[in-house]
Amino acid sequence: MKPNSQNLWDNLLETLRADGHAYAASQLRELTPLEFANGELVLGVGDRFFRDWVDDHYCQMIKETLLRLTGETVALRYEIIERARSLTPTSPTPAVNQVRQPARLNERFTFETYVVADSNQLPAAAAMAVSDAPGRNYNPLFIYGGTGLGKTHLLHAVGNRILQKDPKTRIVYLSSEEFTNQFIESVRDHRMTEFRKKFRDECDVLLIDDIQFLGKKQETQNEFFYTFNSLHQMSKAIVLTSDMVPADIPGLEERLRSRFTMGLITDVQEPNFEMRVAILKKKAASDGFMLPDNVAHFIARHVVRNVRELEGALIKISAVHSLTGQAITEEFAGQVLKDILPAQKQLDADAIQGEVARFFKVPLVELKGERRTKNIAFARQVAMYLLRTLTHASFPAIGDSFNKDHSTVMSSVRKIEAMREIDEQLRHQLTELTSRLGVV
Repeated sequence: MKPNSQNLWDNLLETLRADGHAYAASQLRELTPLEFANGELVLGVGDRFFRDWVDDHYCQMIKETLLRLTGETVALRYEIIERARSLTPTSPTPAVNQVRQPARLNERFTFETYVVADSNQLPAAAAMAVSDAPGRNYNPLFIYGGTGLGKTHLLHAVGNRILQKDPKTRIVYLSSEEFTNQFIESVRDHRMTEFRKKFRDECDVLLIDDIQFLGKKQETQNEFFYTFNSLHQMSKAIVLTSDMVPADIPGLEERLRSRFTMGLITDVQEPNFEMRVAILKKKAASDGFMLPDNVAHFIARHVVRNVRELEGALIKISAVHSLTGQAITEEFAGQVLKDILPAQKQLDADAIQGEVARFFKVPLVELKGERRTKNIAFARQVAMYLLRTLTHASFPAIGDSFNKDHSTVMSSVRKIEAMREIDEQLRHQLTELTSRLGVV
């Protein structure tokens, strides 16, 4: 079994973006991963000029990122291949009118490869509705959620499904940082006519990733506002992703906040244990190797908040297995992933209260306070139950950590014990919480 070179390269680009190197990632998208074997990654480039430019500017960054992903030193080799377009050292950024879709869309990011569960069912359904009727359903669609939860996957899935239905559709996909860079370069080079032609006249679907980075960039916001209005008035589809809701984006103009809320706002939440296992199994199958159930469970128990980290863990296991030939066992996975697995948490009142508050999305101060609204009271009871079952702390000690007497704790623990027997959702929540707390 050989690791998938495209999968490795996609993960490298996503890692660069997550690390704040979106511009580098945008440039490196011009390379084509051809093969990854025997500790060497072969990259296809359009010409020797671009090869030399990449080697001069990004070779070390690529190697360092590959080391993080695979745990091994990876050599790079370039092959000149025919490309529809290429970059040169003297023109590292494509001219605005040369950025042609669907070249920027990742063909692997489709609805078929997207694992759907309760945590992402609504955004997935909304994204599919947009792709079935672009510009008519949920315009704009605004998808928000934490880093690495699959927002970019949905963005690409929308574009890929639209192109599958109508290959002539003109799709523009880029990050808000790339939009800003192209805007600045167009102003500098007196090419605003071309810029506006691309984003308004020659665009049927606009897909923008990480729109939160538009905040505080006044001139870019102004240009995007008029671009948005132009497309929306012509019923052209707009899909945006963000790490936060429009109201929380710092420095975002009120008129843009208003535009972003005209359609549908939906969030992608952190995957639960079952979904994490499903993601690992599906991704492993798509990459052509069998991931044992116990190893999938092992990874899912320890990597709990980020789909990208799950995929990174899988790539590392695949790469090291290919290089060493060792069997994929829990022990092997633990050794390979020792540098990226979260440290074992100390199970005390602070750790459990903090995790429960985050899980149920209630303020920690209210979890430990006097408020008795239904959601807060329930989260408090769960926290007391977990403290009792996981740490075996005494009822009076647990009561002290919540400023409650021991009888309140006893009542809460007994209530959760009784509910657990009949409430399947609660059982899932308790399983997820114990996993997040590092209890195997």
